[in-house]
Amino acid sequence: MKILIINQPLGNRGDESAHKALVRTLLQKVDNIQIRVLFVGSVEQWSISQFKIDDKRVKYLNIHTFFRASKFSDAALLKPIRKIMWDIHPSLYQIKREYKWADIVLCAPGGICMGGFQNWQHLYFLKLAKHFKKPLAYYGRSFGPFPISTELNRKYKEISYEMLNYFSFLSIRDSKTAKLADEIGVSYTSTLDTAFLETPCVEIPYEIKMQLRNKSYMVFVPNYLLWHYAYRGKFTESELIDFYCRVVGLIWKFNPDLHIVMLPQVYGKGDKIDDLPLFRMIANQINDPRIIIISDSYNSDIQQTIIRSAQFVIGARYHSIVFAINQCVPFIALSYEHKIAGLLETLGKEDSMINFTETMFSAEAQEECLLKLYSMMPLLKNDINARNKAKQITQEGLEQFLIKINK
Repeated sequence: MKILIINQPLGNRGDESAHKALVRTLLQKVDNIQIRVLFVGSVEQWSISQFKIDDKRVKYLNIHTFFRASKFSDAALLKPIRKIMWDIHPSLYQIKREYKWADIVLCAPGGICMGGFQNWQHLYFLKLAKHFKKPLAYYGRSFGPFPISTELNRKYKEISYEMLNYFSFLSIRDSKTAKLADEIGVSYTSTLDTAFLETPCVEIPYEIKMQLRNKSYMVFVPNYLLWHYAYRGKFTESELIDFYCRVVGLIWKFNPDLHIVMLPQVYGKGDKIDDLPLFRMIANQINDPRIIIISDSYNSDIQQTIIRSAQFVIGARYHSIVFAINQCVPFIALSYEHKIAGLLETLGKEDSMINFTETMFSAEAQEECLLKLYSMMPLLKNDINARNKAKQITQEGLEQFLIKINK
């Protein structure tokens, strides 16, 4: 079985955990498997190496091009490339060769690229599977919403619906997206984030052990949010920093002996998108040694192992909540978009979530959020049933995929 993985997001420890869990599980369960992971454009090799599975059956391909991939793919979707270009252009020929090699093309698990963010490059590489007449799996993804306010929005929605109806296998990781799929009328398999396929527990590096030694701690993962299309321009950076500092104050009001560990999930994308700059601004404003910022150089397996020993997690990033559930650690989710809400709805854990979508839009909403957050802390407890349910749903989704590819 030859599987070509496309659209693999990089620079995110959550996406890394989803990639590693899926690939390692497929290597265990599929006989005679070969996996190639395709990257196109100006992708830095060090970024790929963060995700790399060291196995001779897995190959990571980095096809460099002289054009800016996203701009090229935008144009190519609206005006198809001439067929001859696939044979005479070196980079396009390489891409064609990899698609032709595959028995099935698998779109890597990840975020909401097909929807609000309107990622044309993501859509382009999906469309290539149809162009080359290859079975296509859209695995463990969220998608939507699809705005229609502009002509380009409407075109994007049209092509997205075309691909949703082309997929040989579609698995959806949250209930909100599943409802949209029901409205569209496409068949799908329910699953959850592929990170739930395994529960990593690895050796913690010595320098982190020294930082955490003999300390009781919780994990706090804020989100800059101003990068997100739904929040851009709605509030200021200083307002966001002040709010997160007040969250830190509440944590210490609840338990002044706790150290607060910040685990950066997004890295290598640039200032104000990466997590570390935000964490440092919060820490500098508070100026208290009880805040411990972990470097963004440590992989997702190490992050999950750190969370494993935490008292609880407060997370405004999706995978910080996935990691907490996976390690059976109590949590409070600050839900900023539907993928967090959908996950917790599926698991019956809405009582562990605060709707954060409009919190920063007014002082009254911020106060309400902080009051609710503080009231939830004494009620936190482990929930092994939620973890077991997440793992069962994810495993059942994988089994459906294995049945499909075996056919």
